[in-house]
Amino acid sequence: MKKSGQVHSIETLGTRDGPGLRCVFFLSGCNFKCKFCQNRDTWSKKGSEKISLHAIYDRLLRLLPYLQKDGGGITVSGGEPCLQAEFVIELFKLAQGMKLTTALDTNGSCEKKYLQKLLAVTDTVLLDIKASTPKLHKSLTGENLVGVLDFGREAAKSWAEKGTPRLVLRRVLLPGINDSKEELETLASYALSLKKLPAVELIPYHRLGVHKWRELGKKYPLPKMSPPTEKEWQKAAETLNKKSIRVFKG
Repeated sequence: MKKSGQVHSIETLGTRDGPGLRCVFFLSGCNFKCKFCQNRDTWSKKGSEKISLHAIYDRLLRLLPYLQKDGGGITVSGGEPCLQAEFVIELFKLAQGMKLTTALDTNGSCEKKYLQKLLAVTDTVLLDIKASTPKLHKSLTGENLVGVLDFGREAAKSWAEKGTPRLVLRRVLLPGINDSKEELETLASYALSLKKLPAVELIPYHRLGVHKWRELGKKYPLPKMSPPTEKEWQKAAETLNKKSIRVFKG
Protein backbone atom coordinates (compact mmCIF):
# COMPACT_ATOMS: atom_id res chain seq x y z
CA MET A 1 0.00 0.00 0.00
CA LYS A 2 1.39 3.37 -1.07
CA LYS A 3 0.41 5.80 1.69
CA SER A 4 1.92 8.98 0.25
CA GLY A 5 2.55 10.60 -3.11
CA GLN A 6 4.54 13.41 -4.70
CA VAL A 7 2.13 16.27 -5.32
CA HIS A 8 2.98 19.43 -7.24
CA SER A 9 -0.13 21.41 -6.27
CA ILE A 10 -3.79 21.12 -5.30
CA GLU A 11 -6.75 23.03 -6.71
CA THR A 12 -9.30 23.09 -3.92
CA LEU A 13 -12.58 23.60 -5.77
CA GLY A 14 -12.17 23.05 -9.50
CA THR A 15 -15.13 23.22 -11.86
CA ARG A 16 -13.63 21.18 -14.70
CA ASP A 17 -11.98 17.78 -14.99
CA GLY A 18 -15.08 15.80 -14.06
CA PRO A 19 -18.62 16.35 -12.71
CA GLY A 20 -19.51 18.81 -9.96
CA LEU A 21 -16.98 20.60 -7.80
CA ARG A 22 -13.66 18.78 -7.56
CA CYS A 23 -10.49 18.80 -5.54
CA VAL A 24 -7.79 18.41 -8.21
CA PHE A 25 -4.43 16.90 -7.32
CA PHE A 26 -1.63 17.69 -9.76
CA LEU A 27 0.94 14.95 -9.26
CA SER A 28 4.60 15.44 -10.11
CA GLY A 29 6.54 13.59 -12.79
CA CYS A 30 5.71 12.98 -16.45
CA ASN A 31 7.04 10.65 -19.13
CA PHE A 32 5.59 12.71 -22.01
CA LYS A 33 7.33 15.89 -23.17
CA CYS A 34 4.43 17.64 -24.89
CA LYS A 35 5.44 20.70 -26.89
CA PHE A 36 2.29 22.54 -25.80
CA CYS A 37 2.27 21.49 -22.14
CA GLN A 38 0.62 24.03 -19.85
CA ASN A 39 2.09 22.42 -16.73
CA ARG A 40 5.77 22.29 -17.68
CA ASP A 41 6.70 22.65 -14.02
CA THR A 42 5.16 19.24 -13.21
CA TRP A 43 7.50 17.19 -15.41
CA SER A 44 10.00 16.75 -12.60
CA LYS A 45 9.40 15.72 -9.00
CA LYS A 46 11.90 18.34 -7.92
CA GLY A 47 10.26 20.83 -5.62
CA SER A 48 7.14 18.72 -5.15
CA GLU A 49 5.65 17.89 -1.78
CA LYS A 50 5.25 14.42 -0.33
CA ILE A 51 1.71 14.25 1.00
CA SER A 52 0.21 11.41 3.02
CA LEU A 53 -3.23 9.90 2.62
CA HIS A 54 -3.94 10.94 6.20
CA ALA A 55 -3.26 14.60 5.36
CA ILE A 56 -5.41 14.33 2.24
CA TYR A 57 -8.25 12.82 4.26
CA ASP A 58 -8.19 15.80 6.61
CA ARG A 59 -8.25 18.22 3.68
CA LEU A 60 -11.13 16.43 1.94
CA LEU A 61 -13.11 16.20 5.17
CA ARG A 62 -13.30 20.01 5.32
CA LEU A 63 -14.52 20.13 1.72
CA LEU A 64 -17.13 17.37 1.88
CA PRO A 65 -20.23 19.62 1.95
CA TYR A 66 -19.13 21.11 -1.38
CA LEU A 67 -17.61 18.08 -3.06
CA GLN A 68 -20.49 15.67 -2.39
CA LYS A 69 -22.97 17.82 -4.32
CA ASP A 70 -23.85 17.00 -7.93
CA GLY A 71 -21.51 14.03 -8.21
CA GLY A 72 -18.41 16.00 -7.28
CA GLY A 73 -15.22 14.51 -5.92
CA ILE A 74 -11.52 14.36 -6.70
CA THR A 75 -9.47 14.35 -9.89
CA VAL A 76 -5.82 13.43 -10.28
CA SER A 77 -3.87 15.11 -13.05
CA GLY A 78 -0.30 16.12 -13.51
CA GLY A 79 2.26 15.51 -14.68
CA GLU A 80 1.16 11.96 -15.32
CA PRO A 81 -0.70 10.40 -12.36
CA CYS A 82 -0.31 6.82 -13.61
CA LEU A 83 3.41 7.04 -12.85
CA GLN A 84 2.26 6.94 -9.21
CA ALA A 85 -0.43 4.34 -9.81
CA GLU A 86 -0.11 2.62 -6.42
CA PHE A 87 -0.71 5.92 -4.65
CA VAL A 88 -3.59 6.90 -6.93
CA ILE A 89 -5.32 3.56 -6.28
CA GLU A 90 -5.20 4.12 -2.53
CA LEU A 91 -6.23 7.77 -2.92
CA PHE A 92 -9.25 6.77 -4.99
CA LYS A 93 -10.25 4.11 -2.46
CA LEU A 94 -10.09 6.78 0.22
CA ALA A 95 -12.22 9.17 -1.83
CA GLN A 96 -14.86 6.58 -2.68
CA GLY A 97 -15.05 5.68 1.01
CA MET A 98 -15.99 9.33 1.59
CA LYS A 99 -18.74 9.09 -1.08
CA LEU A 100 -16.74 11.14 -3.58
CA THR A 101 -16.40 10.39 -7.28
CA THR A 102 -12.97 9.81 -8.79
CA ALA A 103 -11.59 11.05 -12.12
CA LEU A 104 -8.27 10.24 -13.76
CA ASP A 105 -6.76 12.73 -16.22
CA THR A 106 -4.12 10.64 -17.98
CA ASN A 107 -2.04 10.01 -21.07
CA GLY A 108 -2.56 6.28 -20.52
CA SER A 109 0.91 5.42 -19.23
CA CYS A 110 -0.09 2.80 -16.70
CA GLU A 111 1.88 -0.37 -16.00
CA LYS A 112 -0.21 -3.45 -16.79
CA LYS A 113 0.12 -4.81 -13.26
CA TYR A 114 -1.78 -1.78 -11.90
CA LEU A 115 -4.25 -1.17 -14.73
CA GLN A 116 -7.26 -3.24 -13.66
CA LYS A 117 -6.92 -2.21 -10.01
CA LEU A 118 -6.84 1.43 -11.07
CA LEU A 119 -9.83 1.16 -13.40
CA ALA A 120 -11.79 -0.61 -10.64
CA VAL A 121 -11.64 2.49 -8.41
CA THR A 122 -12.00 5.12 -11.16
CA ASP A 123 -15.40 6.61 -12.01
CA THR A 124 -14.27 8.70 -14.98
CA VAL A 125 -11.23 8.43 -17.25
CA LEU A 126 -10.22 11.58 -19.11
CA LEU A 127 -7.85 10.14 -21.71
CA ASP A 128 -5.66 12.69 -23.46
CA ILE A 129 -5.00 11.74 -27.08
CA LYS A 130 -2.62 14.42 -28.29
CA ALA A 131 -2.65 13.16 -31.89
CA SER A 132 -4.27 10.30 -33.78
CA THR A 133 -1.41 9.29 -36.05
CA PRO A 134 1.78 7.71 -34.65
CA LYS A 135 4.23 10.06 -36.38
CA LEU A 136 2.52 13.25 -35.21
CA HIS A 137 2.00 11.87 -31.70
CA LYS A 138 5.71 11.06 -31.44
CA SER A 139 6.60 14.52 -32.71
CA LEU A 140 4.33 16.30 -30.21
CA THR A 141 5.02 14.16 -27.13
CA GLY A 142 8.23 12.22 -27.66
CA GLU A 143 6.35 9.00 -26.89
CA ASN A 144 4.50 6.29 -28.81
CA LEU A 145 0.75 6.32 -29.42
CA VAL A 146 0.18 2.58 -28.97
CA GLY A 147 0.03 2.60 -25.18
CA VAL A 148 -2.45 5.48 -25.15
CA LEU A 149 -4.85 3.67 -27.45
CA ASP A 150 -4.47 0.38 -25.56
CA PHE A 151 -5.34 2.13 -22.30
CA GLY A 152 -8.48 3.55 -23.89
CA ARG A 153 -9.55 0.12 -25.12
CA GLU A 154 -9.19 -1.35 -21.65
CA ALA A 155 -11.10 1.53 -20.07
CA ALA A 156 -13.93 1.23 -22.61
CA LYS A 157 -14.07 -2.54 -22.13
CA SER A 158 -14.41 -2.12 -18.37
CA TRP A 159 -17.09 0.53 -18.91
CA ALA A 160 -19.08 -1.77 -21.20
CA GLU A 161 -18.77 -4.83 -18.99
CA LYS A 162 -18.78 -3.36 -15.46
CA GLY A 163 -20.40 0.04 -15.83
CA THR A 164 -17.28 2.04 -14.88
CA PRO A 165 -15.19 3.99 -15.57
CA ARG A 166 -16.94 6.38 -17.93
CA LEU A 167 -14.51 7.27 -20.70
CA VAL A 168 -13.99 10.70 -22.23
CA LEU A 169 -11.40 11.28 -24.95
CA ARG A 170 -9.64 14.63 -24.73
CA ARG A 171 -7.92 16.54 -27.51
CA VAL A 172 -6.18 19.88 -27.09
CA LEU A 173 -6.91 21.49 -30.44
CA LEU A 174 -3.74 22.86 -32.06
CA PRO A 175 -4.66 24.80 -35.22
CA GLY A 176 -2.79 23.54 -38.25
CA ILE A 177 -1.25 20.63 -36.35
CA ASN A 178 -3.75 18.11 -34.95
CA ASP A 179 -7.04 19.50 -36.28
CA SER A 180 -6.84 18.24 -39.87
CA LYS A 181 -9.69 16.21 -41.33
CA GLU A 182 -7.43 13.13 -41.42
CA GLU A 183 -6.45 13.55 -37.78
CA LEU A 184 -10.01 14.01 -36.57
CA GLU A 185 -11.48 11.23 -38.69
CA THR A 186 -8.81 8.87 -37.36
CA LEU A 187 -9.76 9.93 -33.83
CA ALA A 188 -13.41 9.28 -34.67
CA SER A 189 -12.61 5.84 -36.08
CA TYR A 190 -10.79 4.95 -32.88
CA ALA A 191 -13.70 6.12 -30.72
CA LEU A 192 -16.18 4.13 -32.81
CA SER A 193 -14.04 0.99 -32.52
CA LEU A 194 -14.28 0.91 -28.72
CA LYS A 195 -16.59 -1.37 -26.73
CA LYS A 196 -18.60 1.66 -25.63
CA LEU A 197 -18.68 5.00 -27.42
CA PRO A 198 -16.99 7.81 -25.48
CA ALA A 199 -17.66 11.52 -25.79
CA VAL A 200 -14.86 13.75 -27.06
CA GLU A 201 -13.78 16.91 -25.27
CA LEU A 202 -12.16 19.37 -27.66
CA ILE A 203 -10.07 21.78 -25.62
CA PRO A 204 -9.00 24.99 -27.37
CA TYR A 205 -5.25 25.46 -27.11
CA HIS A 206 -4.23 28.43 -24.96
CA ARG A 207 -0.97 30.12 -24.04
CA LEU A 208 -1.54 30.45 -20.28
CA GLY A 209 1.28 28.04 -19.48
CA VAL A 210 3.96 29.67 -21.68
CA HIS A 211 5.34 31.71 -18.78
CA LYS A 212 6.11 28.50 -16.87
CA TRP A 213 8.55 27.47 -19.60
CA ARG A 214 10.24 30.85 -19.37
CA GLU A 215 10.46 30.72 -15.59
CA LEU A 216 12.23 27.38 -15.90
CA GLY A 217 14.62 28.82 -18.46
CA LYS A 218 13.18 26.62 -21.22
CA LYS A 219 12.42 27.61 -24.81
CA TYR A 220 8.74 27.20 -25.66
CA PRO A 221 8.53 24.82 -28.66
CA LEU A 222 5.48 26.43 -30.30
CA PRO A 223 6.21 30.18 -30.08
CA LYS A 224 3.87 31.15 -32.93
CA MET A 225 0.93 28.92 -32.01
CA SER A 226 -2.34 30.78 -31.41
CA PRO A 227 -5.62 29.53 -29.92
CA PRO A 228 -8.18 28.26 -32.44
CA THR A 229 -10.93 30.61 -33.51
CA GLU A 230 -14.53 29.71 -32.75
CA LYS A 231 -14.95 28.84 -36.44
CA GLU A 232 -11.95 26.46 -36.31
CA TRP A 233 -13.30 24.80 -33.18
CA GLN A 234 -16.75 24.38 -34.74
CA LYS A 235 -15.26 22.87 -37.89
CA ALA A 236 -13.37 20.30 -35.84
CA ALA A 237 -16.47 19.51 -33.79
CA GLU A 238 -18.59 19.05 -36.91
CA THR A 239 -16.13 16.49 -38.31
CA LEU A 240 -16.67 14.36 -35.20
CA ASN A 241 -20.41 15.06 -34.95
CA LYS A 242 -20.85 13.66 -38.47
CA LYS A 243 -19.60 10.35 -37.06
CA SER A 244 -22.33 10.47 -34.36
CA ILE A 245 -19.82 11.32 -31.65
CA ARG A 246 -20.90 13.73 -28.93
CA VAL A 247 -18.46 16.63 -28.72
CA PHE A 248 -18.19 19.30 -26.05
CA LYS A 249 -15.81 22.16 -25.42
CA GLY A 250 -13.27 21.93 -22.65
